[in-house]
Amino acid sequence: MKRRSVLKTALTTALIAALSVPALAAEPPVKTATDGLPLAERTVPVPVGVSPELAELIGSREIVGMPAVPETLEEWLSFQAQFDAASAQGAEAMLAKTGANFSVGKIAGVTTYLVTPEEIDPRWADTVFVHVHGGAFVFNGGKAAIMEAAWLANGLGVEVISVDYRRPPLHPFPAATDDVIAVWGKITQNYDPAKIAMFGTSAGGNLTLSTTLQLRDAGLPVPGAIMAGTPATDLANVSDSWTTLEGLDPLGQHEGVIAGTFELYAGGKNADDPYLSPVYGDLKGMPPAIFLSGTRDLLLSDTVRMHRAMRDVDVAAELHVYDGQAHGDYIAGFMVDAPESQDALRELNAFFDLHLK
Repeated sequence: MKRRSVLKTALTTALIAALSVPALAAEPPVKTATDGLPLAERTVPVPVGVSPELAELIGSREIVGMPAVPETLEEWLSFQAQFDAASAQGAEAMLAKTGANFSVGKIAGVTTYLVTPEEIDPRWADTVFVHVHGGAFVFNGGKAAIMEAAWLANGLGVEVISVDYRRPPLHPFPAATDDVIAVWGKITQNYDPAKIAMFGTSAGGNLTLSTTLQLRDAGLPVPGAIMAGTPATDLANVSDSWTTLEGLDPLGQHEGVIAGTFELYAGGKNADDPYLSPVYGDLKGMPPAIFLSGTRDLLLSDTVRMHRAMRDVDVAAELHVYDGQAHGDYIAGFMVDAPESQDALRELNAFFDLHLK
């Protein structure tokens, strides 16, 4: 009995040591900061707690590999044209679902789309919002640019001006933000900037943040508030969720096409320049910002890091992370009537109502 008791005590002590944080164990093996943590292959079920509509969307997805990276200018331009054409169909579907309409024009020499909802909320009758489209800096130009603009115009009851900025491979940084700044300058001649929100998702979130930084640094009026949905905020490094969530997000992966578009956009500039990677910027004095992401979003870490960087310098910033959602699912969910998409619009309504005076 005494031997069994001693053995039981020894096993209990070993178990406690193994579960302790930090573990009270022998000297650990030497690891470098670049060593990774190997993970076993696993099957990830559809998350519990999401709406049936979102669960169906997640469960029906097939995550496929990314196409080969174009190698020549001609290949990039062909790929860009094909991508834009496919995305334009999504914009058509969004327009049909929301009932919004649009007109094409020029502001400061830049092509823009004025998206008008079926009904304008009286709160926003004397303003417009400015939209900067996503698409890894290279894609979703032309009519494809207005998908998110139509979603928000309808959800908030506000007119939206979507900027069809110049893009790589022909026009690297700073062409895109130069165009947004030019459009912004003209718009603020007719509207109070304190009542204008600027917003965008993915690369559009990056460009929204970068444009605002540049406006502030130039001593020009900044938006009254900004929305950066799942923004790419660090083009110099691969944030954690790019690796940990690979295989769960239809966006694919960082390596390959995405890394190629980031390189095209930077155009040889140092990628840690704050105007390319706003997470490295001096963020003091930035306007209030709201961030959206999801627990399966490859850009979750970029979003979280940007939110914390703003909070660190006392900028009013909100972060909303939706369970199970991948990159931009708050918009994709709208097409399948997922209540999570309406929830995101409620949060945006409340945020802009609070900060746009």
